[in-house]
Amino acid sequence: MKVNKKAIAIKIVKRLQSKGFIAYFAGGCVRDMILSREPKDFDIATSAKPSQVKDLFKRTVCIGEKYGTIIVIASGLNFEVTTFRVESGYSDNRRPDNIKFTSPEEDAKRRDFTINAMFFDPVKNILIDFVEGERDAKKNIIRFVGDARERIEEDHLRLLRAVRFKVTLGFQYSSETYEIIKKSSCLINSVAKERIRDELNIIFSSPKRHIGLIELSESGICKVILPEIEILKGVPQPYEFHHEGDVFTHTYLALKSLKKDEAGFLCWATLLHDIAKPQTLIREGGRIIFHDHAQKSAEMAREILKRLKFPNFEIETIVWLVENHMRIGDIGKMRPHKRMGFLLDHRFPSLIELARADCMGTYPINTTLVKMMELDREKALVAQKEAQAVKKSGKILKGDDLIAVGFEEGENFGRYLEEANDMIIDNKMNKLQALDYILKKYKP
Repeated sequence: MKVNKKAIAIKIVKRLQSKGFIAYFAGGCVRDMILSREPKDFDIATSAKPSQVKDLFKRTVCIGEKYGTIIVIASGLNFEVTTFRVESGYSDNRRPDNIKFTSPEEDAKRRDFTINAMFFDPVKNILIDFVEGERDAKKNIIRFVGDARERIEEDHLRLLRAVRFKVTLGFQYSSETYEIIKKSSCLINSVAKERIRDELNIIFSSPKRHIGLIELSESGICKVILPEIEILKGVPQPYEFHHEGDVFTHTYLALKSLKKDEAGFLCWATLLHDIAKPQTLIREGGRIIFHDHAQKSAEMAREILKRLKFPNFEIETIVWLVENHMRIGDIGKMRPHKRMGFLLDHRFPSLIELARADCMGTYPINTTLVKMMELDREKALVAQKEAQAVKKSGKILKGDDLIAVGFEEGENFGRYLEEANDMIIDNKMNKLQALDYILKKYKP
């Protein structure tokens, strides 16, 4: 049975209020309620000090007591309960040097955007809005609380968070917000790469990820944190295959064509799949050629993802997709054993989706190769079952079979055995015929 997170959060608020403390829902959940969206989490702000919160609830975890935050665990769910506070001094452009517990109004004024600075009393059903956040939410406006320059100086990540909220909510910036973001975009470089990665993940995993690419570029942020993407602008492509324009436009269209709920790693693979085209561009006899751009793009993708502190398993998956995105036309040329391994790789379905995005981001659109990939995958799955049946039946050759007819183990031994068994698995020969074939072709 689904747990009602909101009902549990209300119980926490009631508990705090019953002991004489002020307690409200705070931040994003209030914004989402105003926008008739289902909040993912319910954060609570209160006048109770961290020590008092710990005394009131049986199960708590201290994750940021210094900053006034305690996790309250109720019905197996975590709820952040934070004391109303003001902050000062941001020597690392991230965390405040000094914290002072204060009133709800002062707390609201230190938050990032007006739409995130509202409170709601779920017991009295009252909105508490000191910054005109409701007005901005209903007008779909992103606006910094108070002095925009001060809010940015407090935490430079707010530049990227502004882009994230604009993209994920479908809002517009107020004019002063947009101007200050463009003027301050270079400050994002001071932010820890892990924090930048997390915001970018949200942007590129959203249904409007292609809009996110444009927003990052036009704000000047892309040039600072992903300069390799920015220089895709103006890089030409052969017109006979790419009527859509330059590589940046192609990347935008490819991102746009992905499914709305596509996995984040595939979104990154799509973003980076042609990242090396500027470096591999060659003009020969009026033709535009990108020599080995997939391999080079994979190498560059690895460096970018390492720079952004991605986990190794994600890096390997994304790099594999980028490296192999041009092999879709070569599947039929592979040796049977190698082709089978490629088609049955657990990442291959994602490669199909990358190929589809690549094709859909190209004018004129031609998805013939994608359909062939899907068909090849289906055939491979059937062939896998058949091969497993053949292996279980004992109809394939073993190393001892080759040794018995005069072959010696060495550099090519495994290749001979693989080639013979490819013939058997593909139903082209039986065991004796395959052995005779190998003897005639590679007689020792």
